[in-house]
Amino acid sequence: MIWQKRLRLFRKMSIKLFQNNRIWSSIGNEITDLANSMHARGYAQNSPLMLMLEQQLAQHFGRKHCITTGCGTDALDIAIQSIELPLQSTVAVSNYTFTASAHAIKRAGHNVVAVDVDQNYCIDPDKIPGSAAAVVAVDLFGNMSQHQRLQQAGVPIIVDAAQSLESIAHGKFSAQHGLLSCLSFSPSKTVSSWGSGGAVLTDSDELAARCQKLRLHGKTNNNADAIAPGLNSMMSSFEVAAVIVGLKYSPQWQQRRTKIAQYLCDRSVHQCANDFGLDQNTFSKLVFQSDHKDLVVNQFKDLNIDCVVHYNRLVADETIYASNNDLLNSKRLQDISFTVPNQHTLTDSEVETIAKALT
Repeated sequence: MIWQKRLRLFRKMSIKLFQNNRIWSSIGNEITDLANSMHARGYAQNSPLMLMLEQQLAQHFGRKHCITTGCGTDALDIAIQSIELPLQSTVAVSNYTFTASAHAIKRAGHNVVAVDVDQNYCIDPDKIPGSAAAVVAVDLFGNMSQHQRLQQAGVPIIVDAAQSLESIAHGKFSAQHGLLSCLSFSPSKTVSSWGSGGAVLTDSDELAARCQKLRLHGKTNNNADAIAPGLNSMMSSFEVAAVIVGLKYSPQWQQRRTKIAQYLCDRSVHQCANDFGLDQNTFSKLVFQSDHKDLVVNQFKDLNIDCVVHYNRLVADETIYASNNDLLNSKRLQDISFTVPNQHTLTDSEVETIAKALT
């Protein structure tokens, strides 16, 4: 069966793209102790830790409000619903991203229009149609959108900062941009919940209050009148504990990822796609470019190094979001891009092995 073949291939890889098992071995006890402190008091959800995390994230990113959610996609859905566009409005989204960013728009009741990207894999402000009532800008791989230009679009901007948690440009975090910004703590992110989780950040009192209701059936409490169907979207106390501990170590992990990325890019014969011109790049994924992408990916696999393509299917590749728009740059980047391991848990020997594969 296909899944069995994939499992065998996954086990064969000696250097994996994600190594959360190594992270768990270093901080698992700390997470468990913190979670147990809430579980022992009967807090499965809505614990004091949740409020602590929301305050911590708001303060860290210089935002007035933070509302945690069950996952990053829910955060986007709730953010889009909160701006109260007329149903079936046109919402523009970066074409070069995982489909979840588009699904959130559709789930919120709107029409998705995929927009081509610039050389940084982020939405091209010049390609946003005049019909767009809002824009979901995805800061991909740790790269950042042209946020100052996006502000000139004159419509609400929602920033998908799931892959740019630590990215900073011109002194501002990725998540500081937009009317609302959204985070994700899924296992593939630089800070993981060991489950799922997300957050909405905003400076608007009104939008924050609406997001808080939308994450729990549209209500402030069970007896309140619902403002909308809403979701049931909350993080467990364990997931919250994992994120709090992860954020504690995030600066040193980020420093290690940056060092690895710089070394691999300096050694590589292939062009690196991550933007080193930022004040700080998350390096959520370390991406390279080659006109012989498929050959390179297979060479990595022959060396037992996990090497994948982000993404084999872009938004407009999905039948439900098919578009006649000019998406030529997205397609060009899709044809040449591949991702190699760069988690902070890599040993120096493993980094050297990856470097040799890139030369």
